[in-house]
Amino acid sequence: MSTNSTNTPESICSSCAKPSPKKIYNCGVCQNFLCKDCTQFLDESFFSFLKNIPDELKHGTYCGACYDQKIQPAKETYLETMRRAKNIIIFDKKATQIPLIERARFKVAIDDCSDRKETILRLAFLAAEQSYNAVIEVEISSKKIRNAGYQKSSWSGTGFLAQIRTEGLKAVGSVSWK
Repeated sequence: MSTNSTNTPESICSSCAKPSPKKIYNCGVCQNFLCKDCTQFLDESFFSFLKNIPDELKHGTYCGACYDQKIQPAKETYLETMRRAKNIIIFDKKATQIPLIERARFKVAIDDCSDRKETILRLAFLAAEQSYNAVIEVEISSKKIRNAGYQKSSWSGTGFLAQIRTEGLKAVGSVSWK
């Protein structure tokens, strides 16, 4: 971002072509100059649950065209995955008689979360991304971190992504994290 006070070519918005006497923003994708009214803002941490965030989704400011073409479809997909993640069924390590259809070969792990709920949601998000409907054998742990008199907890979790039969699940006694 740069700030210009004179009407140089840089201080003219590429979207509305009006001179912008105040702050000029750059589109994160195409680098065009924008005034505040034409800029689409997105919190840079919006896609934080994605394992690998594409470079075009890491910016905070976008022009309308780039936002509509690249960001909005990715945002809708991300929100749909998050919606599915909130419906993922979580079974802790002690759970027995899980109506298992398929279990992933490898254990997934999540590290450095701020609380227990975020850790479980991140595990559920991984399951939703890969079209599973449960996470089994979940183990959640925390460790205390002291920093010059300030203490916080760092949460981590592991589990196996799984596909289970959901009919008759209440009789089995599943544990839901919600």
